[in-house]
Amino acid sequence: MFPLHVTLFVLLANLALCQYYDYDYQPVSMLGPSGPNCNKECDCPINFPSAMYCDNRKLKFFPIVPSGIKYLYLQNNLIEEIKAGVFDNVTDTLRWLVLDHNQITNAKIEKGTIDKLTALEKLFFSFNNITEPSIPPSKFLEELKMMNNKLSKFPSGLLTDKVNLTSISLQHNELTSEAITDAFKGPKKLLSLDVSHNKLRKLPAGVPSSLEILYADYNDIDKIGAGYLKKLPSLRYLRVSHNNLEDSGIPAGAFNVTSLLELDLSFNRLQSIPEVNEQLEQLYLQANEINTISQDMPYEDLLAQIQACPKECNCPQNFPRAVYCDSKGLKSIPNIPPYTWYLYLQNNLIETVPSDALQNATQLRWVNLNRNKITSDGVGEGVLGGMKHLAHLYMDDNLLSTVPSPLPVSLEHLRLSRNRISKIPAGTFLGLDKLNLLDLQGNKLMDDAVTEVSLKGLTNLVQINLAKNQLSSMPLGLPPSTTQLFLDGNNIEKIPADYFKGLPKVAFLRLNYNKLGSGGVPKDIFNISSILDLQLSHNQLTEVPVIPSGLEHLYLDHNKIASVNGSSVCPISVDPLDDSVNESVPRLRYLRLDGNDISPPIPRDVVMCFRLLRSIVI
Repeated sequence: MFPLHVTLFVLLANLALCQYYDYDYQPVSMLGPSGPNCNKECDCPINFPSAMYCDNRKLKFFPIVPSGIKYLYLQNNLIEEIKAGVFDNVTDTLRWLVLDHNQITNAKIEKGTIDKLTALEKLFFSFNNITEPSIPPSKFLEELKMMNNKLSKFPSGLLTDKVNLTSISLQHNELTSEAITDAFKGPKKLLSLDVSHNKLRKLPAGVPSSLEILYADYNDIDKIGAGYLKKLPSLRYLRVSHNNLEDSGIPAGAFNVTSLLELDLSFNRLQSIPEVNEQLEQLYLQANEINTISQDMPYEDLLAQIQACPKECNCPQNFPRAVYCDSKGLKSIPNIPPYTWYLYLQNNLIETVPSDALQNATQLRWVNLNRNKITSDGVGEGVLGGMKHLAHLYMDDNLLSTVPSPLPVSLEHLRLSRNRISKIPAGTFLGLDKLNLLDLQGNKLMDDAVTEVSLKGLTNLVQINLAKNQLSSMPLGLPPSTTQLFLDGNNIEKIPADYFKGLPKVAFLRLNYNKLGSGGVPKDIFNISSILDLQLSHNQLTEVPVIPSGLEHLYLDHNKIASVNGSSVCPISVDPLDDSVNESVPRLRYLRLDGNDISPPIPRDVVMCFRLLRSIVI
């Protein structure tokens, strides 16, 4: 058994399940009046003439689709049948078909309808009454949703030619393992498969090696096939909660694969923790039958650990490497047992961490000292640097005035938010090449504290949070590995033209609540290939910056923008007569513009440029 990067048990007090629908869109009124080439029961906005909105109309029949329509929305109606001929005008052009929340059955899907759609990319057919899938012949199909139906079979061969299919959602049906035999062999690019809430006895066989997400919660699965995960080298998220798994049904090493980041085995019948890989980040095991967890501890060590538990703390026998001393009103750190990995001291009145406070606990991996009264003078010399195995150190909401030093070279996550830190001593991070997360939000850091000298050593940093400090300029010295940069709530007025040349991997950038004006933001400053999520809310921008092709989410709300010009913000040249979707089309899916001086409708050239937009808030 390898040590996990996080605590073994993640107790879920509240589990909120959300359904995310990719056809989110603004009301038709936001896009302007309807055009003449439209079925009278529906709307086809002039500014988006290739879309026809027939949703929420209480329709009992399927309207004939006129030529030129590529996106058809028919969700939330009373439709029971699809008659031949309704798609005759769009058999080779219709790309999106949304049929969720109707009353359609297989018997009333006539030939010459869905089976003629050769260009379809998305088929949403959830919350109907179909018992077997109706699959279009299109080789361009990317997404298939058939949740909450009565599917009892999914014949093999239906997806053989679906080389572009990346996502399949089949949860809440009546599928058995026999009914889906070899059903998923065709899609070589499949990334996500959800078969939760069915009647499976085993994980689906024959899934492609490209799969990254597999959800099979709420089935009757009682065993995992030996070597099953070895055949899925890209699998990152596996959920098999609420099944019938027992220890005997999990072969040795079944989950010991390097790709897996999240594994949910909660609500099963396990009596011991299965072997996992050290790369695993989240392991859910609640509501099983695990009584004693030795975590590879010899009996003598286990006994010594339990006997050495401080009287002020709680040391659960079924999790002996964890010591819980949180919310006890403690003013000092008690003697910690020698085999402790996880130490929880948050929500106390502790003011100091003396040099000898943790001298017995040499195996610590995780220390939580959040919400105490610890000052920088109260941190004993060498007390933190001496923890040779420490990976996670949390000291949020204390009274620190400087970043503690020295720190252990094993450290991966350091959280120091909401202190009084105004200084980062030179050399603090030298040798910390494992540190990938640094949280310094809510402190008193100024520009002269965040420099190339003070940040030297963070060679593998992924996320840095400097929000709610006192910065007036973009921080210097960030390592090229930086992927997530959070700078909300500072006083930043401008961004140097070449600032991001040294940050080739930045994907998530937050600059909300600053003082950025368009004069301080070069027009193409964000036109970098790596960026996915850009947040510039609550600033003083008067223009929309150039939007990079790969950007997916853009927040520009609460600025001083009066208009949006597609020709000036679009990163590519757009042919107004061609609304096809290909690899060169900008990937923007979410755009927020509310709190500005912009009035609907959205200009046509903006819609034509950003054809993947699912939601515009204005």
